[in-house]
Amino acid sequence: MTRRARAGLAGFTLLEIVVAMALTLAVFAITLPFVRAQTRALGSSAGRLDAEQLARYAQRAIDTDLRRAGAISGQPMIVMAGPMAISFNADLLAADTLDPSAADIDASAATTLTASWRLANAAALPLVVRQYPAADYLDATGAMSQYETISYFLRPDTISGHSDIYVLYRRVNARDSVQIMRGLQVPADSAFFSYFRPVGGALTRIAASRLPLYWDSTATDSIRSVGLRATGYFRNRTTGAETFRTVSWITVVPNASTRLTTSCGGAPGAPSSVSTSKQTPNAGYHVRVTWNASADDGAGASDVRQYAVFTRLEADSIWTFLADVPARAASSYRYDHHLPWLLGDVKYGVRAVDCASSSAIATHNSNLSFP
Repeated sequence: MTRRARAGLAGFTLLEIVVAMALTLAVFAITLPFVRAQTRALGSSAGRLDAEQLARYAQRAIDTDLRRAGAISGQPMIVMAGPMAISFNADLLAADTLDPSAADIDASAATTLTASWRLANAAALPLVVRQYPAADYLDATGAMSQYETISYFLRPDTISGHSDIYVLYRRVNARDSVQIMRGLQVPADSAFFSYFRPVGGALTRIAASRLPLYWDSTATDSIRSVGLRATGYFRNRTTGAETFRTVSWITVVPNASTRLTTSCGGAPGAPSSVSTSKQTPNAGYHVRVTWNASADDGAGASDVRQYAVFTRLEADSIWTFLADVPARAASSYRYDHHLPWLLGDVKYGVRAVDCASSSAIATHNSNLSFP
């Protein structure tokens, strides 16, 4: 082989290799931070998406069932309304096609999953000590109601390492609870559930201090929508980065405003105080009766529909009805009794009246004397 042929087969020189390596390293040095930034952005975006999916899944699961809430006449629709738990009646599952209002059919489902909660199986509602039910609920034909009791509630996630991370559970009647999902954050100063009732034509949030509310109070009958504040939590196992995404939602309870009820729970609380004063305008005197609102008026419940004002003689045990004053969620009320015809020592009393016309104990002031 000639010298010229051997020269044509020669490889890269050392200088050429060094230059190529230097250029390659320079390209890597320029592109690596960009690749790392894109990787971090992708991981962060995936974390946000996972956290939001957790929150959305919780919201949709509860919203789907809650929109089916209802009950037969006499059976409560909202059983318990708490900051971390809710129980309501809904006809979600049936064993056959004989129940046309059921949302789904499962021929193999147990009766305890397809009919109302029986008194014989009464147990504590989730997270509280109140026992439910207090009676067996029968439909118009005398058969057991087909509306089962659905409960959603949250318990602390003990393996998360955080005191504000919870697990969401679902329970039907007194059956075993089923874990829906974990990784929901509820800060200590907030609540997962909130409740709204109509006041003056607008939906107003029920005060957290009034929760939990139970089926034997008209407060639950006033609930028209339920708010959910679901915050999903995601922790990147590689970087340790934590991501939180919040979904706020209000579910309107469609059957709440049209449901027929046969009772309004216990009687509302009496007005805390009643006082009277004589008024002597130019046209003649009258008695002004003033009282502070019942604790069940405008403080998270709608027990009080009106106040009934009465009067009687000191020596008489029979109260005489004077007037009804509509409740309007005010802190105090007054009623002017014009031209009182009673003679002698007179007392005035006020009763708080709920939707079933049951009344709180009348309260009254000191005697007033009339000539």
